[in-house]
Amino acid sequence: MLLTHHTPAPALLLPPAFEAFYALQHAPYLAYAHAHLPPDQATTVVKKTFGTLATHWSQLVRSSNPTADAWDHLSHQVRRHAAPLPPTTDCILRHDALVLAALGYTHSDSAGITGRHPSKIHYLTRTATTPIPGPVHGKS
Repeated sequence: MLLTHHTPAPALLLPPAFEAFYALQHAPYLAYAHAHLPPDQATTVVKKTFGTLATHWSQLVRSSNPTADAWDHLSHQVRRHAAPLPPTTDCILRHDALVLAALGYTHSDSAGITGRHPSKIHYLTRTATTPIPGPVHGKS
């Protein structure tokens, strides 16, 4: 009789650049998701987003702005699961920049998170006709 040995599945080796990207972006992505979704759902959306980004990493890094493309994917996934944006929201990136500002991120931080130039983030937040969003989802 042959004894079968179960070998563990090989560990998934992620590119070091992805690991660095994850280390930089995980906390702000999660904070943004928490601003729109209940905690469990926010965590799930962020995990799935990073899973998709890892799966398509080689394609993502060939784009002209991988950080912006990654942010746009996260923002879209969060909006798919969240309550609709207010009808006064004239620009999704402006809304995102205002949410990040409400979460305490500076223009420079938000630029690094969203992959946009700091002057664009500054412009979008300074010219907003809607107020900065209120408290984080589920908190008062």
